[in-house]
Amino acid sequence: MRLPNHCKAAASLLVLLSIGGTGRAQTVVPPAQKGNTSFVVVIDSASYVHCTPQVESYKATLEAEGLPTFVAYKNWRSPEEVKQLLEKLYRQEKLEGAVFIGEIPVPMITKAQHLTSAFKMDERSYPLRDVSVPSDRFYEDFDLKFTPLADSTQGMLFFYRMAPDSPQAITCDIYSGRIRPQASNGDPYRQIAAYLEKAVRAHRERNEFDRFVSYTGHGSYSNSLVAWRSEQQLMNEQFPGIFTRQRGMKLMRYSMAPYMKDNVIKELRRPDLDMMVFHEHGMPERQYLTGDQDTYELEDNMALVKETLRSTVRRDAARGEKDPFARAKAEADRLGVDSSWFRDALDPAVRAQDSLTDLKRGIVLEDVNGIRPNARFVIFDACYNGDFREKDYIAGKYIFSDGMCVAAFANSVNVLQDKSAFDLLGLLACGTRLGVWARHINILESHIHGDPTFRFAPSFDEDMNAASLRTDNEFWKEKLSSPIPDVQNYALIRLYLNGCPGISDLLYDTFCRSPHAVVRYNCMHLLEAVNDDNFRKALMKAPSDSFEFIRRIGCHRMGLCGDEQFIPVLIEAYINDQNSARVIFNIEQSLLCFDKDKVLKAIDERFEKADFCDAPKYRAALTKLVSANPSQSSLETITDHSQKDRWRKFYITFLKNRPYHQIIPQVLAELEDESNSDFIRVHLAEALAWFTLSNQREEIAAACRRVLDSGKCSPELKQELTRACSRLQPVK
Repeated sequence: MRLPNHCKAAASLLVLLSIGGTGRAQTVVPPAQKGNTSFVVVIDSASYVHCTPQVESYKATLEAEGLPTFVAYKNWRSPEEVKQLLEKLYRQEKLEGAVFIGEIPVPMITKAQHLTSAFKMDERSYPLRDVSVPSDRFYEDFDLKFTPLADSTQGMLFFYRMAPDSPQAITCDIYSGRIRPQASNGDPYRQIAAYLEKAVRAHRERNEFDRFVSYTGHGSYSNSLVAWRSEQQLMNEQFPGIFTRQRGMKLMRYSMAPYMKDNVIKELRRPDLDMMVFHEHGMPERQYLTGDQDTYELEDNMALVKETLRSTVRRDAARGEKDPFARAKAEADRLGVDSSWFRDALDPAVRAQDSLTDLKRGIVLEDVNGIRPNARFVIFDACYNGDFREKDYIAGKYIFSDGMCVAAFANSVNVLQDKSAFDLLGLLACGTRLGVWARHINILESHIHGDPTFRFAPSFDEDMNAASLRTDNEFWKEKLSSPIPDVQNYALIRLYLNGCPGISDLLYDTFCRSPHAVVRYNCMHLLEAVNDDNFRKALMKAPSDSFEFIRRIGCHRMGLCGDEQFIPVLIEAYINDQNSARVIFNIEQSLLCFDKDKVLKAIDERFEKADFCDAPKYRAALTKLVSANPSQSSLETITDHSQKDRWRKFYITFLKNRPYHQIIPQVLAELEDESNSDFIRVHLAEALAWFTLSNQREEIAAACRRVLDSGKCSPELKQELTRACSRLQPVK
């Protein structure tokens, strides 16, 4: 093959088809131009053959925007093949990102639950497919180490264990997106071709980011109005001056109508809508928009109870219960109603009517093609809506619909409610590519579905695509004075990643003085990664912050740290923030992580002379909560060698979610006690690895090293202890 002169520099990357036959060798088509960065389309051979004109059009479109683009096609046999190509392009061609089109291997990750926001399934008790996290961080972070699980491949799913000596934090080198056809949409090649044509149209549309809708579903943030209200504050900070026109920003909530589905669909169909965010519960096949209808009339209350009882009957029938009516009858007896409330539960006509009512509560896969969503970019702040191990899933349905939706950001497994869904979103108004934005949203489960190079026309004069290539600290320090808060945030992140001298003091100083909630939260988040005295000083200030999310997260992190100085701060926050349901929940959970007697003493001291309204009520509630602290009973079970291992394991595993710092010395003694079974010691090492913020982190790491140095470890125990030491070591 003869190449034009401008392509000769990349000729070493062009591997012609081998004599083994089409699709068995890898072909890399170089860009038509050189630049300071590059991008690659990774596609399977069949999809490339069927969609060549659309791939070439997409490639040409990106290059017209100044992004040199490679195309690599092959019948990909393993994730390692793809990763090797990406690393080579990264080293030789300054690769910034990739898009995976068609049948590209899906890495399924185990032993990395600490890199997710919430996922904590027992990897030993459930099927491998269920306990693994589909994650393209495998491709994006070249420093992470993985070990393939032998004979575990399932189709395009490839299973890996994160290596014990791997870095224990995600720092992506590149970004990526997935364009994976939906099984129920028919011909996959027609889907890919149509999608790429849509993506090209979106690139050619000069569309500024100025139309935004957010929907908060039932159960999000404990239905807290205070948490919901903060979203408008964030949007006005992240997009200053943009949402000044009617319909510019709209915040919707499940309680605005009995069923919000039609209202949501109306917004999704708006041809002018740039972005829609869903805060909701989800599954691969469903978005849960509303829960049970809020009822105020007697007839509505009765109808809801009847529907609930009928659902109980149907669930028990589906489980094969001998008497599917038994549990519903017991509940009816408790409520003082008779069997007429549920005896028609299995009647086909009643079941059909209840099914239609249920469909009003959410969007299901079958709805999406008919909705034809037009929001160019959709964020699913929900569980499983982006589970790309499935043949069909919500985020995939959105981008492959006939509407103008070109990209989605969604989670492959369950996700924590107490996480930020708006990190760095202000960069989108600077014309930043979605991938450049998402590269620093580093949790294992969150992915772009669709074109990661999509961007809105810039509303602000800040070229963050070009800036993202800069590595010098002086440049980023200059960006700290940007009028755009998220440009400041991006600069702080880059300075932290660069190991800038004095970064901890800079973050704390900025946390104390910034007028922007998004900047203050980013500083607190980065200080958590540093995990030094400045982080603890920031936590002391967090409960008095005007931004609910900082108060909420600050109170939660106090429990993870376990410093006793936080006890009176948490008690004061409990008194002052009673209207913030999610903050109060985190305060209550955190107080249980401290020594019970010390917390009770602090409660008595605070309320000894308190005469404000409801002081006796608050004192009684706190005293009751802390007096029932289950840490002692947990310790008794953990240390009782006469108990069955499965019960001891239950309480040991619970430490991952609630770190009882007050029992750490006894737990460490159990770890070092060789009379314990290997099963118990392995689970102890696993649980202790979660104490990364604990004020006893060094003591835990030292105990793990002592057991390792003893030389009396099984291979599995050695792996878990090594992993714990890696996670507990201080950030350098």
